[in-house]
Amino acid sequence: MITETIRFERVPLTAAKTVQCTGCGKRLRRQRTFEMTLNPWNKNAQGQPRTRREILAALDAKAGEWKQQPEACVACRETGAPS
Repeated sequence: MITETIRFERVPLTAAKTVQCTGCGKRLRRQRTFEMTLNPWNKNAQGQPRTRREILAALDAKAGEWKQQPEACVACRETGAPS
């Protein structure tokens, strides 16, 4: 049996946010990379493979949701400060 590896092109989107800690009020900067791949199984609502533009729009929506979530600093997470 022969195994063939297919590598699909990654479509990354890096998002950053600056928020206040929910425990102590300290300013925090967080960064996260969201990604999908261009592949035949990644389909849109019409059943067609997503284009790079559609993937970036979906990633931007995910990043927007993430930016709205509150964050706590490491010290507050370790001590269990209320969030």
